[in-house]
Amino acid sequence: MKSPPVFRIAALAALSILATLRASAFEPPSNSDLVVSDDFDREELGKEWTTQTGSWTIKDGALHGAEIAPDKHIAAARRTVTTGDAVYEMKFRFTGTGKSLHFGFDPIRGSLDKKGHLFSVIVTRNNWKIMKHLDKNKPKEDPDLVLATAENKLQIGVWYHLRVTTWKTTVKAMIEGIEPLNASDPSFGVNKPTLVFRASGDGIEIDNLRVWKAKQ
Repeated sequence: MKSPPVFRIAALAALSILATLRASAFEPPSNSDLVVSDDFDREELGKEWTTQTGSWTIKDGALHGAEIAPDKHIAAARRTVTTGDAVYEMKFRFTGTGKSLHFGFDPIRGSLDKKGHLFSVIVTRNNWKIMKHLDKNKPKEDPDLVLATAENKLQIGVWYHLRVTTWKTTVKAMIEGIEPLNASDPSFGVNKPTLVFRASGDGIEIDNLRVWKAKQ
């Protein structure tokens, strides 16, 4: 006997929720809507992604970012999704000669009297930090500023879970098993049009990307 359509739909929805939970090392955020769920189970990135520098390819179900020497620039890619108060989560690992993973944001155009990135969570194998980025129009008056930092010990080839929460003007970053980082700045409260990923060296992999937006 075939299951009624409503039961099949409910079962598929339950499986989708279970898959999301299994991909996470953290409790799912409350009072929020899941707006991005990407396990990179395909061959091409797709229209939601743009790559600026470096090599960004999908290999074995994960996004692999690496610098390209002729670029003379850290590898950079963006995923389109507009967020404000939100929770962002992913798995990441270092492979090969990977040096650092940067995950951050640009301010939505016209929201700030500033040119350049907003802030990033920057993770290396020995430390990590939340950095407010400089204003390219006045780098001496408004330079890069590390707002929070701590040591860590991350291994090559091991997957780690990263969760970043933006709420009004505050940011909280968590890596499973490591003391969280917290930072605040008045500029952080603006809307953000993309997720910015950057990778230095050869060998940063990302998987199970999730974004939840706070319900209005």
